Amino acid sequence: MKPTAAGRRCLIVNADDFGRNEAVNLGVAEGFRSGIVTSASLVANGPAFDSAVAMAGELPGLAVGIHLAANEYLPILPPKEIPHLVTAEGCFYSRSRQFQRMALAPGVRGDLLREWDAQISRIVDAGIRLTHIDGHGHCHAHPAAAEIVLELAERYGIQHVRLPAEPIRWKAGRKLSGRFAEKVILNWASQVSRRVWSGKLQFPQSFYGFTHGGRITAEVIRQVGTSVPPGVSELMVHVAVSNDQLPGHYTSFDFAGDLRATTTWTKQQFEDEFAVSLVTHLQQV
Repeated sequence: MKPTAAGRRCLIVNADDFGRNEAVNLGVAEGFRSGIVTSASLVANGPAFDSAVAMAGELPGLAVGIHLAANEYLPILPPKEIPHLVTAEGCFYSRSRQFQRMALAPGVRGDLLREWDAQISRIVDAGIRLTHIDGHGHCHAHPAAAEIVLELAERYGIQHVRLPAEPIRWKAGRKLSGRFAEKVILNWASQVSRRVWSGKLQFPQSFYGFTHGGRITAEVIRQVGTSVPPGVSELMVHVAVSNDQLPGHYTSFDFAGDLRATTTWTKQQFEDEFAVSLVTHLQQV
């Protein structure tokens, strides 16, 4: 794929949670080799991190970014070094609790800087050239995190970041409920981050995949293919060869379904049908 030019419609298809488990890692490989996945975001503290790094070395052309984590996964640093981020048991707080603490609790931002620096360092030390930054639950776009992300991006020479602001009125496929309010809040947070990052970091102009997160179908992808505007857009997906290794609270997520959807087309078939170029963050306009 050639570098993009103004006027072209381009799409990054990024698979989140690379390194979560072996089923996800195999899904990323299949989605890249046989489907439209162009990029993946690696979890530095994922249980299958080592195999993900090895797999990335076998997939030339796959762009790899970092999926910063502040909940669910275990932290990289010892709890005593990040006391404001973890419970008495040394685990991250739940997502909603962590996001609240990021906004209100003194000391959290300093701990985030240290922990996320350790996460990025682990991936860089493994020999991965990071193409972009995004976050688990979009934690990187929390207003309290925008300056931290910018500082770390400059420290490690990373020029690209996800701006997870899905068009409010955009919808595709079957009607889903329960995410509209979350989308409004996330879009507000993203606009705060946009002001911090603009002129310093690059990000796709449009984003898709929040409303149907973990439930992407071929119909949704078809609608994305017809909806993306000129310039670069990003579609977030979650792929795996099986849902068996997902945590129990992921009952509404169908990673295997996302994989089926993203392998409905080869890259060439998708580009030919929708006149959309599949690119990576490093190939942005």
